[in-house]
Amino acid sequence: MFSISNKHEEFFDYLVANAENFHRGAVIAHEVMQDVSTISLHLKEIVKLEHESSKTNQDIIFKLSRVFITPIDREDFYKLTCQLENSIDSLQGALMRTSMYHVTTAPEAAVTMTEQLVLMGEEMNKIFSLLKDIDRNQANLMRHAERLNRLESEIDHLYRQEISRLFSGEEKDLLNVIRWKDILGTLEEASDNVETLANTVKEVTMKYA
Repeated sequence: MFSISNKHEEFFDYLVANAENFHRGAVIAHEVMQDVSTISLHLKEIVKLEHESSKTNQDIIFKLSRVFITPIDREDFYKLTCQLENSIDSLQGALMRTSMYHVTTAPEAAVTMTEQLVLMGEEMNKIFSLLKDIDRNQANLMRHAERLNRLESEIDHLYRQEISRLFSGEEKDLLNVIRWKDILGTLEEASDNVETLANTVKEVTMKYA
């Protein structure tokens, strides 16, 4: 039986919860890159976060199938939900690789990239706290989404710089080149996923404001 209520603000609450999970995941990744010896403990934390996010994603999809009218188009909710989950998955993937490759220290670029991902998480928290009232918050939503785009550009620049350094011959350990090319690529993927989400937020804001 379908619900015909047009409130259903719990959908936004789900998104807020997963944005908080991303932020926490980024903080964990940053802590690991600062001190790789903490990887075992932090990997358990981020796996738990990823499971929570997957459960939240499943709950949203189930409710979308049961509700007749949603606050914004169900396709938009679905896109935002999947983009959030993809971002969290990439953070988990980076830490899993850090553990599997038996990394002992992280390059400064990894520390800085994860620091920027933490800032992305802060912006995402702001975005999803404002999304319930798009019309009133249009300017702020667009501002925070643009901030995410700028952070993604900064992370992309850091990534390209570090990959260039790794292959310049400065790094003598070939295994380290292979390890960090993969780990940094996964962190950059997390940033790309957030940028995709930011662009969706801008589309949704323009549609409903």
